[in-house]
Amino acid sequence: MKYNPQLDGLRCVAISLVLISHFFWQLGTKTALGFYGVDLFFVISGFLITSILLKSEEPFRKAYGKFIGRRTLRIFPIYYLTVFVLLLIGNTNAQEYKYNLLTYTYNYAMAYQKLPINELGHLWSLCVEEQFYLFWPFLVLGLRKKHTVLKCIIAFISVLCIIQVFTGAFNSIAPHNYFCLFPRLMTLLAGAYGAIIYKEGKIPKQLLESKTVETLALVLLIGLLSGERRIDYVAFPVVSLYLVLKIVHKGFSFSSIGKFLQNRRVVYIGTISYGIYLYHILVRHYFGGKFFIPQIWEKIDRKSLGIFKYLFYNDYLVLLPLYSALTLLVAHISFQYIEKPILALKEKWFAYEQEKGMKRNPMAKSTLRSLIRRSPVKPV
Repeated sequence: MKYNPQLDGLRCVAISLVLISHFFWQLGTKTALGFYGVDLFFVISGFLITSILLKSEEPFRKAYGKFIGRRTLRIFPIYYLTVFVLLLIGNTNAQEYKYNLLTYTYNYAMAYQKLPINELGHLWSLCVEEQFYLFWPFLVLGLRKKHTVLKCIIAFISVLCIIQVFTGAFNSIAPHNYFCLFPRLMTLLAGAYGAIIYKEGKIPKQLLESKTVETLALVLLIGLLSGERRIDYVAFPVVSLYLVLKIVHKGFSFSSIGKFLQNRRVVYIGTISYGIYLYHILVRHYFGGKFFIPQIWEKIDRKSLGIFKYLFYNDYLVLLPLYSALTLLVAHISFQYIEKPILALKEKWFAYEQEKGMKRNPMAKSTLRSLIRRSPVKPV
């Protein structure tokens, strides 16, 4: 599947919802913005990863090695760099749970030890994705020619997840419901299911090309975002999958949405969204709780601001854009000087066969270079 910039635009929407939820806590605690932002990331990830695996025609061992190699270069460098920096500066939570952080099991520590909300809490979702990457490639690569079997597996696991969410049937894993692979696996599998039907050419065109259905889906999504409910565990993956399939099919009927999602700046924010997510709570914790922002904020003479003194009673009007801008700056620097050079190694060490063919074909190589110049680096 060729690169679609609107999927990065959708990532921008997802990370924006997360930032609003975490930096505008008065709104975040009363809505499902952050919940949905993470779910949208999961669906996009499940769709893209499964699409890549289904496309591979190489032997299992070779295909799996390339997949793991590419994911390692994409995910590990800045994650482990962040963990090591936190350990180096003496972050208490990082030191106490360093083994969980190093093994991507911090989400289970959060679930079973009932850890209070802290500056590392958002890492639970990265743990869920990494755990998914450990077992899902085995199934997809092993059954890539047996789509019906894959879809049955997805359906079976999804039913178990739904039963767990609504009934808590498996008491011993009840603490898992929000933070851990099961039952949050259901959202990643929704994206995987979308990848399979897209590969088969069985996307329901009547639904995807109907402007009425698109309008109803967007209205439903807005309604669901108004507050967190148990039904969100099922409804959000379905709506997110619909949005992803809309993009890879023909795009949105509302041209303004399509233009927004492929706007150059929006696409770039989506491209660096992994770094934004990884760093954003830490930026708030250290700049907002440890360094200069609180001191400057408290020293301002409120009376001298006249009608703008209401900002002190609605601090999110200042802190939301301020923390967001700082996070974007950190993520931009990280992407340009750490991630981007490492990502270039993917094509050097773990290139797919069709990319190797382009190296032997000067015309194809020239075309590839022109596409790369016009597109941001893909985070997949």
